[in-house]
Amino acid sequence: MGCGSSRSAALTTAGATATVTAQPATTQCGAEPGCTSVSVEEPAAPVFVKTWVGNAHDNLCFPEVDDPDFAIPALNSKAPFAICISGGGFRATTLGLGWLRALHTLGLLQQAKYLCTNSGSSWLGAALSFQQVSDVSEFLGPYLPPEQCSLDAVKELGDKRRSFPAAVADAAPLYSYFRGELGQMFRKDPDGSAARAWTRAMSGAFLEPFGLGNTDSSTVTITGTRGEVHRSVAERAGQAGRGTVYTQSNPDLPFPIIGQALLLPNDAALYYPFEWTPLYGGCPVPYGTTDPKLGGGWVETLGLNAQLLDKPKEEVKPGSSATITVRPMGPASLGEAIGISSAYNSLVWALGKTEKGKKLHKKLGFHTAHYFDQQTWNSSVLEQSDGGGTDLHAVYPALRRRVPNILLLSATATSVEDPNFAREMKDLPALFGCWPGNPKEKGLGTDALNKQRQVFRKEGFAELHAALLAKKKAGLPCVHVAEYDVLENREMGVRGGWRVRVMWVVNEAQSQWEAALPQETRDRLQHERSSLGVKLKEGLNPFDADTLREFPLVSTFAMDYTPELVGLMTNHAAYMLVKNKEAILEMLQQEAPAAAEAAAVAVAEEGEPAKGAEVLLGGGAVEVTAQAVV
Repeated sequence: MGCGSSRSAALTTAGATATVTAQPATTQCGAEPGCTSVSVEEPAAPVFVKTWVGNAHDNLCFPEVDDPDFAIPALNSKAPFAICISGGGFRATTLGLGWLRALHTLGLLQQAKYLCTNSGSSWLGAALSFQQVSDVSEFLGPYLPPEQCSLDAVKELGDKRRSFPAAVADAAPLYSYFRGELGQMFRKDPDGSAARAWTRAMSGAFLEPFGLGNTDSSTVTITGTRGEVHRSVAERAGQAGRGTVYTQSNPDLPFPIIGQALLLPNDAALYYPFEWTPLYGGCPVPYGTTDPKLGGGWVETLGLNAQLLDKPKEEVKPGSSATITVRPMGPASLGEAIGISSAYNSLVWALGKTEKGKKLHKKLGFHTAHYFDQQTWNSSVLEQSDGGGTDLHAVYPALRRRVPNILLLSATATSVEDPNFAREMKDLPALFGCWPGNPKEKGLGTDALNKQRQVFRKEGFAELHAALLAKKKAGLPCVHVAEYDVLENREMGVRGGWRVRVMWVVNEAQSQWEAALPQETRDRLQHERSSLGVKLKEGLNPFDADTLREFPLVSTFAMDYTPELVGLMTNHAAYMLVKNKEAILEMLQQEAPAAAEAAAVAVAEEGEPAKGAEVLLGGGAVEVTAQAVV
């Protein structure tokens, strides 16, 4: 049946959480009051879900805009604008908080169509999208210009159960993870099959304060769809053993997409893209040579981590959909979504090449899930991992959807002045097919990775880096706007032959912002950056950011911030966008960039347009145009 066919059941729900009592047998998980996990001995009953088949490159439905029942009409009134926040642990979620605070202050957050997050920024995106305990202003916190950033003012973060800045300052998820791992040794579930330690730590830190902490027997949905899909989800959730339903119901917020990765430890590429949304998830590209095959298509979020019971009786052609029956086999919650997205150690270690490695992956609290592809319709149990494995900057979902205006927010810890900027920032130059390589990196080699990731012409990266460097030397925010021809990339499911406007915002010290700080704050920054004693203190415990020594390029391994650091980091990030308000408005008020005068631009082996696919405009080759932002 086509993309327009689906099955909906009505059930009235109210509020952020709908609890359906008809659930399969459950067992107490022992980690938090009222938290349950689906019993392994008595699995959930079968449930029907919708699946969509195709290739994001040319014929895959995006249900939030294309499906008659799942489409959200309010998205049509949004600006063709995507916010993409990179990964980077605590640094990413804290800087991302500041960037979203600025957009909300400027009245632009509610205009955005998509919010794409990955790894550390997913903690923020998930909490913002689903919490209903405070309004957006209180949740994000007030913006303080540099003149008002006294040490007392920046550490006033509000109530941790209503304010995300306060929740961040109170969070120490790494210690919760270690405690969870230790606790596994004394429970009957030592391998973590019912309670994943990493998920519990991240969920406890960033979701539980806002009433979203059920990691094992919950699911998600969103209101505003044409077919009122949230009602059907609420009805089927109990049958699936996921009777607690967290609902995104604020129409002012953009549609959230969280990046994850499927991990194939014995595959040369290691990582393959996976998208998670309130409506659906899946691998958007059909990979026919992997073992097992992956992609291409989506399944309702309710049907993730589930075993396919029956293959479709008729062929489901690319670009169409079908209703299938699955049996949920374990958690597929909001907590799982952010836990998988941010599983950095799982990404680095890439365990699972052997049976012992697979057991260790699971024992360490990382994620495995039942998965079925939409090519052969075979079920497998796969490892899942940090979305940074394929898309650190959370930008490919926006490119797959051909969003013409992208705000790309990079929470890097590498200075633009670092001679190794291109090497360390792999995912940024790889967008241009010019990552120089790093012998410490696992997975694909340099040339193969550049070919896999490239979506812009090579010369664009040198121009971007030069512009960012000039801003840094001038003491200004590292912000730059440019337009690019999008190159066809079948490996990542991106169509070519169109143009995109990107505002790059890269985390970096801003001397003009620092000069405007109150004297006490400037003195504190200068002292802690230069003090040998402070350096030694930080070195003794790299997991805590107890000082301002590395501000704002704080190590990814630091996962415990002081209130002062949270306050300074968020307002420092917010200033970058407030200072460039006119540039953002101009970007959104302009017409979409003109499409290139060619059907498609393919990326050949060397990263250049394939033979016969030259793009001509006005008699010459299309060149990247750029606009400097002051």
